[in-house]
Amino acid sequence: MPGRAAAVFVGTISAALAGCASTGESVDVRGAATVAVSGALRVEPGARSLSTGDDAWDVFVCEVPISASDAAFGGLPLRLDLRADDVAAVLNRHVTEYFATLSHAVYRPVFTPAGVVAITPTDSTQACVDGALALADSAANGVLVVGNAEQAVGQPGGFATMGDECDGAMCSAAATGRAVYVGASDFNPVWGDRPPMDLIEHEIGHALGWPHSGYDEAQPAPHRSALDVMSDSAAPRQIDASRRDAPDTLAINRVASGWLLPADVVVLSPVADSSIGSMSALSVQLQPSTGAQGTRLAVVPLGMDEFLTIEWLSADGYNDHLPHPGVAVHHAIGVGAGRTLTPVVGEEPYLDLLEVGESVDTYGFRITVLATGQVQVTSS
Repeated sequence: MPGRAAAVFVGTISAALAGCASTGESVDVRGAATVAVSGALRVEPGARSLSTGDDAWDVFVCEVPISASDAAFGGLPLRLDLRADDVAAVLNRHVTEYFATLSHAVYRPVFTPAGVVAITPTDSTQACVDGALALADSAANGVLVVGNAEQAVGQPGGFATMGDECDGAMCSAAATGRAVYVGASDFNPVWGDRPPMDLIEHEIGHALGWPHSGYDEAQPAPHRSALDVMSDSAAPRQIDASRRDAPDTLAINRVASGWLLPADVVVLSPVADSSIGSMSALSVQLQPSTGAQGTRLAVVPLGMDEFLTIEWLSADGYNDHLPHPGVAVHHAIGVGAGRTLTPVVGEEPYLDLLEVGESVDTYGFRITVLATGQVQVTSS
């Protein structure tokens, strides 16, 4: 049966601003589980989430007419002979493993071949999704649709929706509209038997409620960061042409999905000492944010639902495209899928992480790496 998480990380704010739990108090985070929450961290039940346990996806192929007029297809002539069972088999081999690794086996998407939908020449890609939702099994939490036509140059390669909220223990894709759509490019025979999965992994991230990071909509290629599946998901392949999966994801997305709990997060909120006119220095020993234990995320509150995230990224696993391990810092504003996450260390594509002895001054704070994984925060 599909699992369900009851927790969504909805912001890091000061206790004075939000009146949230003081240190040592507990809140219900995931079902009956309770954990201590520091005064500057607010975690509470939120929007519908399917980020734990098996997540059932029905897989469809959408047949697009050669004469399709929608701009998404751009008049391109390629039509692939795709089968839903072949597509599902590839997804179950690669995408399932990717998310099981990221979640430390907490979350497991499962892909079931469901059939074919067809659209008319005047239909858009949304018609592919609507047709799949109408045919989806009642046990499916989402539909994943692959068009047999490529997306045109300048058009998004795909899109996703996490769907509407609904009541009850399990909500079908037909009831919520939860869906992923991608064009045919990643299933072109030129890829052989190892098609790239990074775009689908990115879109499933959206279906989990994860926002873009390092995103600049004013740029022709708006995904500017190589640090997150939710930014430039193809970044590893630019370093190693054999790579087919996306980078790992940021720790804040793990918190949002219940894969990291408040006990795994530390809040660093230096307090001014008026008697000496200075601000105290706080430090933390971080474990790799991709790891399975220890403190893996530090946050510095800036205001209502605005904060800095600090994490140590190791240059291995799905992050083996990084030139070296180091500390990444992001500026976060907002909550849930509407949150913005902007890297504040280095320049695009932000691969030059903070190493031992280096620091960054940002938003009134100096963040310094004292030793491997050891970070200090002071006023700048």
